[in-house]
Amino acid sequence: MAVHIIEQSILPKHIGSSLCEDGLFVNENFIAVIDGVTSKGVLTWPENPGEGFGSMTSGCYAKEVLLDALKSMPSDIDGAGAMDYLNNALALSCKGRRSMLKEKAEERLQAVIILYSLCRREVWAFGDCQCLINGVLHHHGKTIDSLLSEVRSFYIQTELLSGRTEASLSDRDTGREYILPLLRRQLVFANENSAYGYDVLNGFLIHPDHVVIYPIPPCSRLVLASDGYPVLRETLEESEAALKELIEKDPLCFRENKGTKGLVKGNDSFDDRTYIRFDTL
Repeated sequence: MAVHIIEQSILPKHIGSSLCEDGLFVNENFIAVIDGVTSKGVLTWPENPGEGFGSMTSGCYAKEVLLDALKSMPSDIDGAGAMDYLNNALALSCKGRRSMLKEKAEERLQAVIILYSLCRREVWAFGDCQCLINGVLHHHGKTIDSLLSEVRSFYIQTELLSGRTEASLSDRDTGREYILPLLRRQLVFANENSAYGYDVLNGFLIHPDHVVIYPIPPCSRLVLASDGYPVLRETLEESEAALKELIEKDPLCFRENKGTKGLVKGNDSFDDRTYIRFDTL
């Protein structure tokens, strides 16, 4: 393998959980971080629970489908072709539910990905995972997430001014409840060319040419990560320390680290998180 892996980690937001929606893939052709989109629906997957994975959220199952697809993805495929290939894997996994999913977007299998192609010497990003390339951060956040994070922050602050406490909001995040209808409605912008549009693998129509491609020179140092790290640093230890500091300051994620969800009681973070650092040779 023409890379040297320095460190890697995948941690669910709830320690010990088997339903992590993040995935990490490493073989002789690709290194990938996958972030399954948090489910906004009620269905569990696969359609037939006897197929080996058991009952999963849509985000968790999407991650498993993509991890499996990466094993057989052609090593010399280009970035746009890879997005088509992976999206088709999600489409095929929908099986008998496909007609229903055309009408109920909140139930679709959805995920974003960032990966390094050893053959092409390129990093490909589709969605809001992030990377460091020789110390330079490339962040792919969504406009619509920033908007709804502000709306949730606004609502939580009105709750506090009305007498609620942060402790009670930790038990029941009414800010998340307030924006949940909008989180479901935002799905109409998936893979749309609009101000609020965003790219996501979901088994339906995508724009594979929207993949962001970074050519990588030899002897580069790369970090690939999911957006579970609000501050991405050059080492896992530093990234974890920055996350811990933000959680201590703002566990509800409505001040320093505004987000569409906060820390749920019993969890150690607000989201699953994945990190891999390696050198290209």
